[in-house]
Amino acid sequence: MKYLFYLEPYTFLLCGDYRTVVYNTLNGAYLVCPEYPAVQSVIEQWKDAMNGYSTLLSEQMLKDDTVKHLVESVRNSFSGDCVEYGNEQSKPYLFQPTLFLNTDIRVKEEEQKTSLGNGVIENLHEVTLFFSSSCMQDCAACSSYYRQINHCTVCHEGVLKIEDYTRLLRQLQICGIQRVNLLAGGNPFQNSYVRNLSLDFAKSTFKKHLYLQYNFLNDEYIEFAQQTNSILEVSVHPEDLDRRLIDNMQKYHNDIVRWNLIVSAEADMEQLDNLNLPEDVSVQVRPFYTGSNYAFFHDFVFSDLEDILAVPIDRKTIFRHKVLNDNFFGKLTILPSGEVYANVNCPALGNIQESSLKELVYKELTERDVWLRVRSKATPCKQCINKDLCPSISNYELVMDKNNLCKIQPE
Repeated sequence: MKYLFYLEPYTFLLCGDYRTVVYNTLNGAYLVCPEYPAVQSVIEQWKDAMNGYSTLLSEQMLKDDTVKHLVESVRNSFSGDCVEYGNEQSKPYLFQPTLFLNTDIRVKEEEQKTSLGNGVIENLHEVTLFFSSSCMQDCAACSSYYRQINHCTVCHEGVLKIEDYTRLLRQLQICGIQRVNLLAGGNPFQNSYVRNLSLDFAKSTFKKHLYLQYNFLNDEYIEFAQQTNSILEVSVHPEDLDRRLIDNMQKYHNDIVRWNLIVSAEADMEQLDNLNLPEDVSVQVRPFYTGSNYAFFHDFVFSDLEDILAVPIDRKTIFRHKVLNDNFFGKLTILPSGEVYANVNCPALGNIQESSLKELVYKELTERDVWLRVRSKATPCKQCINKDLCPSISNYELVMDKNNLCKIQPE
């Protein structure tokens, strides 16, 4: 008698040079396969697409304790099963989880590139607009915050005028953009661009996110957000993490206000714990790397395997991680100079006054690698068996020049 040992189509084989993991996307089961010749033979059979994600085991192989344990682990985790199989039976074929791309965005043939260009703008879903501004706040990290998180910064007089922004907002509306982030250093209501463009904001159906510092928030901003269908993204720096913050959260208790709490030290985290923040307000904790707080990032930002596996990772997410960056893909940033970036930590794509949005998106997809920066191509992540389970590379990795912000040793 032989036995058919198979994996379910929702189960992934994560293979490294020296180890293989069976990962169940439905329940998050994570099974490390032993480095044992008989087990390795089973894995090789699973990997062969001609076998239909299965292999035949003899009774003698099933008596091997290591193989038997693997069968039990796979069965108990609902990642697959082992059933009796007679020679007279037709062997079932199960499809491995395989990614099929409708369009290869790295095509070389000119006619295929033309076809890609026809719908390329559909890949753009978020744009961040900075306006020329001045500010008296004198934040110590003014020129650094925006490289890690959405945050205002002082942009001195640029070349883009009101009419340029108006035309750009209309283009974004036509493109079907989902979200536009609006940033101006200082008090946005004292910024001529924000004031003069308020009517254009109101006419636009995409979601607007206006960023402002905590001490500028007042009733006028609430009214502005309601009139323009906007979200107020309020940045709170560590020195403002006190009881007054709670009072203001209660005063501006509104679903159009989101609180971004910036932290850079363990003391900031302790202060947050002591504040007892209201449960029904929208709060995001935003770590900030100062250049000298590596220990804080190691303790509070770096992830371990338990963090990564805390919630089951579905098939679509794993497939996305193989080909594109969840954090960067589909996003552009435009500065008052007209310079356009796929990421502000990387070289500019071009200038919006010289190239169309479609041309800039096309350039990023076919020539650059920000949107497609994946861990399987990054050192040392490409050596790690968990590279497709981990969150995509973020701005923190770019700023710190360290791809593996984790406590997992690469193989």
